[in-house]
Amino acid sequence: MTRMFTKSLVMFRNGIAIAAMLLLSAVALAAQGEKPGPAVNQNAAVAAEFDQHVANYMKVHQKALTGLTVPKNTESPDKIAEFQRQLAANIRSLRSDAKQGDIFTQEITALFRDLVAMAMRSSDGPRIRASFEHAEPIHGIRLDVNQAYPDGLPLQSMPPSLLLNLPRLPKELEYRFVGRELILRDIPANLIVDVIPDLTEPQKK
Repeated sequence: MTRMFTKSLVMFRNGIAIAAMLLLSAVALAAQGEKPGPAVNQNAAVAAEFDQHVANYMKVHQKALTGLTVPKNTESPDKIAEFQRQLAANIRSLRSDAKQGDIFTQEITALFRDLVAMAMRSSDGPRIRASFEHAEPIHGIRLDVNQAYPDGLPLQSMPPSLLLNLPRLPKELEYRFVGRELILRDIPANLIVDVIPDLTEPQKK
């Protein structure tokens, strides 16, 4: 029951985010004297497709938990790390053929590029760029689907105003930028679910 409620809440929140995105697009078109057309509806369809991909992944995540005891935050770091390794191994086994683009399809990647560009053009754009510029530089790191997020690699905070532009995720998943790449990370498993390369603008030297 709780799982169904959580899923419904995420879909409801994403519905609000999608509606806001469509409203912004419609306002922009109206300002140009144009009527919202198929492109706006297409964005809604692509966002709904992303939600479905995420929901399908969460079914895998839940199945991977079978037989595992979720540790409490008060458990020893070793127990938490062992649970993380076991969960990640189970997910890899269930998604052994997973590859980049399974969730971030070509159409979804294009939508995310538009959403990030929209945030960059907003009044919060300078703050978002400043956040990226102040982040610890990351070079020469290649991240692949089903790979554990590397130990010692900083988890760069997502600028809140940028995060608000992206579809909501279940609590088990999060977006993270690593350099110019956007990753979808399974938090309990510390696992990279999918990657969008070169999503942000190159930083000025």
